[in-house]
Amino acid sequence: MKLLVCTHKRYAPNPHSCGNSGGLDIAARLEAAIHLAGLNVSVERTACMSKCANGPNVKLLPDGTVWERVDLRTVDEILDILKHGNH
Repeated sequence: MKLLVCTHKRYAPNPHSCGNSGGLDIAARLEAAIHLAGLNVSVERTACMSKCANGPNVKLLPDGTVWERVDLRTVDEILDILKHGNH
């Protein structure tokens, strides 16, 4: 499995983006937690997922589940899904 985490930054006149909304912090948190849990899941920092105003965005492959407006609470939910497979 792979998690795509958008870390793309946009600038004026439309600065809404995952990178400007905490995407880098979300990616780092997921990477650390997945490593600590020993999960066989990779995290890939990606460019735009075309949902900039709803970021940060995370997508699980291969099933295609997408989380929008990810925060640290959502990271915990994603980790629970990865650990227990209830997605």
